[in-house]
Amino acid sequence: MARILIVGGQGRIRRSLVSILTREGFGVCEETGWDGVLKVCEKAAYDLVMVDLDAKPPEGDKILKRIKRVNGSIEMVAIVSQNRYDAHQMNNDGVYDCLRKPFRQKEVVHLVKKALEKKQLADKVRNMEQIIDI
Repeated sequence: MARILIVGGQGRIRRSLVSILTREGFGVCEETGWDGVLKVCEKAAYDLVMVDLDAKPPEGDKILKRIKRVNGSIEMVAIVSQNRYDAHQMNNDGVYDCLRKPFRQKEVVHLVKKALEKKQLADKVRNMEQIIDI
């Protein structure tokens, strides 16, 4: 079962995402504070982190890079308001894709499945590279 961490955001949005993804059979955890997100990513093996950038702290511009540094194999989806962020910059920060507010259940499920499929393929490639190196 894929493990997903949802970070930040309004309680209503977080609860909605947790509900949608739990019904789809994913293991979901939510982290409300920014202080503990890096520690959580270090300790637990998550496949996907969904970060609400509209609720980030002032230094939150760097949170995406920090998450990726802590766990390079994790996939990230940014939750954003319409046209508020530079997609190219987020891609450079390691974001797989953006979920734009307001979103529909179908969009959430589709995007999460695509991100997890990409992670699964990247993990297979990494494993094969390790086998070849041996």
